Amino acid sequence: MLTVYPWWLQQAEAGERLGVDVPWVYPLLAWVPILVAGALGTAALPIVWMLLVVALDAVAFALLLTLPRGRAMATAWLGLLLLIGPVAVGRIDAVAAALAIIAVVQLRQGRQGVAAGLLTAAAWMKVWPGALWLALLIARRGRRTTLAAGAAVSAAVLGVAALLGSQHALSFLVEQGDRGLQIEAVAATPWMWLATAGEATVRFDRQIYTFQVYGDGVRDVAALATPVLVGVVAVVAALGVVAVRRSHGQEATVWLAVALVAAMIVTNKVGSPQFMVWLTVPALLLVEAGARRHWIAVGAIGTVGLLTQLQFPWTYDWLVLADPAAVALLTARNLVHVGILAGAVWMLVRAARRGRFAASAEQRREQVGHAVALDEEAVVAEAALEHDRLGPRHARGDAGGEALLVGDREEPVARDPDDERR
Repeated sequence: MLTVYPWWLQQAEAGERLGVDVPWVYPLLAWVPILVAGALGTAALPIVWMLLVVALDAVAFALLLTLPRGRAMATAWLGLLLLIGPVAVGRIDAVAAALAIIAVVQLRQGRQGVAAGLLTAAAWMKVWPGALWLALLIARRGRRTTLAAGAAVSAAVLGVAALLGSQHALSFLVEQGDRGLQIEAVAATPWMWLATAGEATVRFDRQIYTFQVYGDGVRDVAALATPVLVGVVAVVAALGVVAVRRSHGQEATVWLAVALVAAMIVTNKVGSPQFMVWLTVPALLLVEAGARRHWIAVGAIGTVGLLTQLQFPWTYDWLVLADPAAVALLTARNLVHVGILAGAVWMLVRAARRGRFAASAEQRREQVGHAVALDEEAVVAEAALEHDRLGPRHARGDAGGEALLVGDREEPVARDPDDERR
């Protein structure tokens, strides 16, 4: 942000607009926060950028507090940002994350179209919020609304691009196809260990301003990375469709969001530290769900955030020299990333296998407590207690076996036959 964003702005002022006149690695709406931050000139851009991010984060924080579990969500979010460190506010990912969090709040307040539109706009800044839009499309009713909002925002962006004479509005989809493996990428880890023994090298690529690893087989793995990413996301999405249809909607949706975002990180040929910001939004969904298994996942995300900050900026100078201790730290971070993906996929598999009775007794009791705390109609809590008495009959799928408690405007919650606390 201190050097690259001002340089991009200077290029635009000189007549070479990235994404318009020449290809760009980012979608076109990434220009919006850069142009806003550069309104007072390139010298003031870093300060204005920080003010912009703080303002957006303040709005997101205030809106989170309006939700039933908003205090816990807002506190967890701040904690995760502190663990990730300066990079959590110094990249375009911070703006996209704030928009995604605002979208989550809008969704919880019943504005699905607004939420889908915000997620689409965020995806036109940095691609990863598109995974959350996909989770929304899969998991909730009103899919036509989600599709319409996404189409409307995308049409507006492409329309503006056409007016600007851009022939590179979609260049971000292919622009990174020829790049190698960034040293922080999960797939680069074996070659980083080879570099510690002098059997691979780390070099700085001046075209894309990043350190990459070079060695036998790197080019082949880099070429496969993007197809693998697309394939893994497709498989996770298909699993999510099955899980949502067979299981409690909110439970499956949470793990689907985590799995999709984690898949985009683990299979990516880029492994930049700001990618950790992506996981903060699914982490809030985990906090909102609030059962023990969800907090374990939040703890894993917090751990990978701390490891990321230790790696960048504090030990990065050693990492680019392939210092064994720095590479060991990177390896630990990447293993946690893989663990988050594997755990989320496993929970999706469990949700798909169990059927509709996938919510834990702990989660059900918490939702009853929330209903009472919010002074909602007493019949909600009574229905939950009645459900506990009728659980076995409902679990058999007898007539009238619909779950009786509806929590947080989501799908019905019902008994989990494998609840670890039974």
